[in-house]
Amino acid sequence: MTAAAAPVPTDDQTFDAQAKPQEPHEPHEHYDFYAAGPFFNDEEIHSMERLEAVLESHGRKLFKPRFGEADKREHDAAWPRFCFEQDIDGIHDSDAVIANLIDGDTGTMFEIGYAYSRGMPVYAYYEGVKPADTINLMIAQSVSAVFAGPDDLAHWLETGEHTQPEFKQF
Repeated sequence: MTAAAAPVPTDDQTFDAQAKPQEPHEPHEHYDFYAAGPFFNDEEIHSMERLEAVLESHGRKLFKPRFGEADKREHDAAWPRFCFEQDIDGIHDSDAVIANLIDGDTGTMFEIGYAYSRGMPVYAYYEGVKPADTINLMIAQSVSAVFAGPDDLAHWLETGEHTQPEFKQF
């Protein structure tokens, strides 16, 4: 079975496809950082915990999408939309996004692009990045800095100084 292509709207038409306008937005709570990143296995969770611990130990308030209404995931057909809207609200309510690049999680990549398109500061966190490692050029060009791990991030939070690690862009 093949799906029919959706019609492309003309200038006098609008495209809906379940899209809901995200503006105007009424802030729920203020956060310093939206902590984007995957949390689907132990390695990803531990990396997110290290990232969050550094930020919180330096007095930063975080929006953590990994803790959003997890009990609804498998039992509520409305959960995907709720999760999406909650995370978009979290980005709107934050001063900046810091994204863990532990893998190529598509949700994280969306959050980077969305925040960048809104003119927000976006930072990347890539534990142990080495000169031979690659970061997609769309991501590398979207972020203000790439932090190589907890110590690098802590140094920046304490001093405002940062030396960009070497990596390849593709």
